[in-house]
Amino acid sequence: MDNPLIFFAVIVALLVLAVLLPRWVRGSAGAAGRRAERRLADAQLAPILDELATTVVLQAPEPTVREIIDGLVVQQPRRFAMLDGGRYGIRFVEPDDAVIRLVAEVEGTRMQVEGFREHLGRPNTAEAWADLRTRTASAARARGIEAHPGPPLSHRRGDDGSWARSDGSA
Repeated sequence: MDNPLIFFAVIVALLVLAVLLPRWVRGSAGAAGRRAERRLADAQLAPILDELATTVVLQAPEPTVREIIDGLVVQQPRRFAMLDGGRYGIRFVEPDDAVIRLVAEVEGTRMQVEGFREHLGRPNTAEAWADLRTRTASAARARGIEAHPGPPLSHRRGDDGSWARSDGSA
């Protein structure tokens, strides 16, 4: 270090590095954190969507199935609601945060989730749907009505955080 110009260049390089390095570290650490958060959210979303895609088929006509579900919905009015058009709602914030519909089939009546909304960054009605589905199947079996899992349905996410059936058909 006989030349003062080299000494001065090393000091300037260290100062520039000291200014830029923390910004680069914060940026890359923030990006890594956002990627990890997205992976975690996706990992948590998959089982929720699987639960909401599950259907149940009861081997009974729709009026009989509706009678069973009405009895269960009335027992928990803060969790479930009867909506217009013969649909049912699951409440997280609003009575129709998840909308359940009955569909007539050859072998009976299928109970399914038509659509749902996200609150707090994810759907929050999967647990209530599983509970209603299980309780409906149990009540049906107690009446001698066969209940079995139906075909799973897929849902697609809209821009506003609402999810609807992918095929849009009954």
